[in-house]
Amino acid sequence: MVEQIIMRIESQASTNIDFEHITPARGKSFTDQVHSCVEQLVKFMDPKNGVRYFVTQQTFFIAARDSKEYQARSSVIRKALSALCGTRQAATSIVAQSPVPGSEVVLELICTRASEHHSIAYKRAGDIPYTVVDYGHFKAVHCAGLMGDPGDSITMAANKAFESGLNILRQEGLSIQHIIRQWNYIEDIACVKEEGGRHQNYQEFNDVRTHYYETGTFRHGYPAATGIGMNAGGVIIDFIALSESNRVKVSPIRNPGQVDAHRYSEKVLMGGAPNKSTPKFERAKLVSFAGNHYFYVSGTASILGEKTMYPGDVSKQTLTTIENIQRLFSKENQQDLGIQFDIDEIRFSHLRVYVKHKEDVHLVSRICEEKLHSSSYLYLESDVCRDELLVEIEGVFTIHST
Repeated sequence: MVEQIIMRIESQASTNIDFEHITPARGKSFTDQVHSCVEQLVKFMDPKNGVRYFVTQQTFFIAARDSKEYQARSSVIRKALSALCGTRQAATSIVAQSPVPGSEVVLELICTRASEHHSIAYKRAGDIPYTVVDYGHFKAVHCAGLMGDPGDSITMAANKAFESGLNILRQEGLSIQHIIRQWNYIEDIACVKEEGGRHQNYQEFNDVRTHYYETGTFRHGYPAATGIGMNAGGVIIDFIALSESNRVKVSPIRNPGQVDAHRYSEKVLMGGAPNKSTPKFERAKLVSFAGNHYFYVSGTASILGEKTMYPGDVSKQTLTTIENIQRLFSKENQQDLGIQFDIDEIRFSHLRVYVKHKEDVHLVSRICEEKLHSSSYLYLESDVCRDELLVEIEGVFTIHST
């Protein structure tokens, strides 16, 4: 179905290419680094050993200190992609989160292998590119880079992003409850403003999200999701949506050690307005199709019950976060989901690790790579949704039925 693929530079000469994220192979300037990534993207899209990959969704993570630099650097990327792809561009997002350590830009890909069993179409809704993978009995719609305009408030930007997404879903005969995985990037996510009361950027986003989600039924639970900070850009939404099919089973996964985020109490929601909305997402989502089980792990942090654990201790927060991820795949959860696997044998195809302070990346990476097995780890400098949280981790992996 959906494969998260990252491109490892040193593997390019190998006959058995291991796909991971694309980092610049050359270039001191931002522009040169972008061109290096795009050049590698061209090589990636060429058939190798009879196997061809199609990019369905791509995210450029860039270093950008403010809105002016973000807009300028986004323009460089869009021009490079336009020259390469023209109008046949995959769903694309540009997020102001600095890759750490190293370059000014990194390109993450979600791809699918060419196959006679599905087709790939690159479409547009106005000036927004998106991708549709049609499996015959159902389809997956990839949307990315849904956002407002420079200078918009968080509320205005979130409304515009959701409206753009709904327009694409309607165009494809889908609606908001078909979203299975969503990424929500929010500028200064934990920022609290004093304007006639306490207003937090993340809470403002949650209020808008609830308004739109109330238009859907979400029979299979809310999407797996990540709500994470960025330096500029207002609000950006990316998502994957699946059409209904009796061949596909979609199930929410709960963490027995955490309160469901959509059931949080008032005391952990920021802001002074009454009737504040809870974050509407599941801790993870399982999509089963043709004997394969795809697990989408939401952005996970050091929270037990609904309380932040170990404020100020990045090591303990990282360990608690990993324990939360492992709890998702307990024997009890496996039994409820009707599948069975050895949790010690899980190998993620990709992990994103968001770290609030770049000086903590070395310690966080050591713990993650010791405790979690993954084909790829991408570390990004980013604020998390609560001011006292220092780390957030998300991932995806697949279990193949025997």
